[in-house]
Amino acid sequence: MIEPKLFHFVNHYYDQPLIVERAKDCWIFDSNGRKFLDGYSGVASISVGHANPFVNKAVCEQIELVNHCPMIYQSKPLLKYLNVLQKELPENLNRHFFVNSGSEAIDFACQALRTFSNKPLIIAFSEGFHGGTFQAKSVTGLDAWQPIFGKDENVFFQPISPCKKCPEKIYKKNLENLKGVDIECTAGCLMDLDKFLEENSQNCAGIIIEPILGVGGIILPMKGFFQKLDLICRKYKIPLIVDEVQTGFGRCGSSLFAFQKFGLHPDILCMAKGIANGFPMGLVSASEEISMAMGKKLNFSTFGGNPVSCVAATYTLKYILEKNLLQNSEEIGKFLQSELEKKLSVFPFFREIRGCGLIIGIEVETGDLAKNILISAYKKDLLIGIGGRNRNVLRIEPSLTFSKDMAEMLIEIIVNSFQEQANLVSEGKK
Repeated sequence: MIEPKLFHFVNHYYDQPLIVERAKDCWIFDSNGRKFLDGYSGVASISVGHANPFVNKAVCEQIELVNHCPMIYQSKPLLKYLNVLQKELPENLNRHFFVNSGSEAIDFACQALRTFSNKPLIIAFSEGFHGGTFQAKSVTGLDAWQPIFGKDENVFFQPISPCKKCPEKIYKKNLENLKGVDIECTAGCLMDLDKFLEENSQNCAGIIIEPILGVGGIILPMKGFFQKLDLICRKYKIPLIVDEVQTGFGRCGSSLFAFQKFGLHPDILCMAKGIANGFPMGLVSASEEISMAMGKKLNFSTFGGNPVSCVAATYTLKYILEKNLLQNSEEIGKFLQSELEKKLSVFPFFREIRGCGLIIGIEVETGDLAKNILISAYKKDLLIGIGGRNRNVLRIEPSLTFSKDMAEMLIEIIVNSFQEQANLVSEGKK
């Protein structure tokens, strides 16, 4: 019998994949009983800790009642979740469509955008990532993730890069105020977009953006960028899709969604990942007008709005709000950034640290260095991620329950891993 294996492209980060046996809060245990500190939370999907008892108790109770309800009906858990979530959303986002993932949410949102406007062109950003389905790949700017054939010709990519590379030289490091969003800028990088729309707005269905470009390297624009983008949308009367698949549900600290923190006004909001603490779920929220336009087309999701996932989402949101995890995300994120900045700046291959709340990126000189540091951290029982166009950004995105003790442990391992690479580089030069 042939041994069954996953597709070759499935990347486990490591030579031998980690076989997860169990997980609890911010810890993962492999099949040999080895314990890892989880600094990546299932790629930003575990909001309130693995196997959260508050969430799991409600999930187990729901499984005994009904575990599947197709969208030709409605379940009580679905309606309950909508009532809880609606209180946290702007009034204009009052129509909702449930799917299974972030990729599906983006797919549906792009359809909705084009159907509503009856226009083909979607503007996306060069370092943006929006998922793995065909349309989500088509609005993803990173070459490695785009479709090989049949690319969507009606997508325009606006170039964007980390603010440190800004030709206006506005960027300034400030150890006491690391969040780029608090540094004023003129958003000159959006002037080309404004000029493009002067000639093409009549064909433009809308714009799609991640408030923080996650897979693209945790790229966080400065204060002024979002305000300029919002003005451009209003100027040309162009709808805005805000992709909060990765940034939503407290990951950015202090507010439930990044659009609230940064002053964006979405016409369509996409959610997934941390929405249900690891249970499969995606959601698109939009205006009454967009919902009416989509009524001209048939849309269906067999597993969208699954009652078990809806219960998980309801209790995840309750836990975030009741346990004040938005503040914890803000405070632990600031501590991590500040301490890592101080301790990593001594290494010549360190470039920059970016992010807010518990979505943090550490940029190093090369992709090889980033991969070596990731593996070194793994050997020291820490799990983190990697991203960026050149795969040279280490990604730290733990659960919102991450404690200061855990943060100190993560910092120590990261610094030791950097030192290990510095020693190897030094030995290579001798």
